[in-house]
Amino acid sequence: GWLVCPDNYHEGQVIMTGRNRKTAIDNALMVLYALAAAPHDTALFHAAVVSHEDKAYMFLGKSGTGKSTHARLWLKYIEGTELVNDDNPVVRILHDVAMVYGSPWSGKTPCYRNVSYPIGGIVLLSQAPYNKIHRLKGISAYTSLVPSISGKRWDRQVADGLHQTENTLAMTTP
Repeated sequence: GWLVCPDNYHEGQVIMTGRNRKTAIDNALMVLYALAAAPHDTALFHAAVVSHEDKAYMFLGKSGTGKSTHARLWLKYIEGTELVNDDNPVVRILHDVAMVYGSPWSGKTPCYRNVSYPIGGIVLLSQAPYNKIHRLKGISAYTSLVPSISGKRWDRQVADGLHQTENTLAMTTP
């Protein structure tokens, strides 16, 4: 299907072309939400998120890197950990605090939770023959976020909103 909407993305029309109407409507709503929310310090991420001790921890990376696996390991081995979202959480900056929210879009794992937590950390995962972690700062932190955020980067209003959110996250979130 196609999503047809005005420049402000406050409404849209889905034109159906296949048999899987539910998927077309679900994907159109997700795209419409991401585009409409971008100018409001809000971004839809491709990530797995867990909560622990009233903070959220986001796992970013390319498809197949192990985001969901990493979240499951936290759930299995760290007592008190809960799954927030396994595919498309929402991040919003509120009063200079980065918050993550569950969303209706959780991928293969049915985890549709109406919860929110301040972000305790964002981890960019990559596969390697060894384990290590180090904190990214500045442009490295910024560029690690960009591939995980949905949006139309050629639309100035959307791009400016996403840039502001990415910049704030890179400067304030470990």
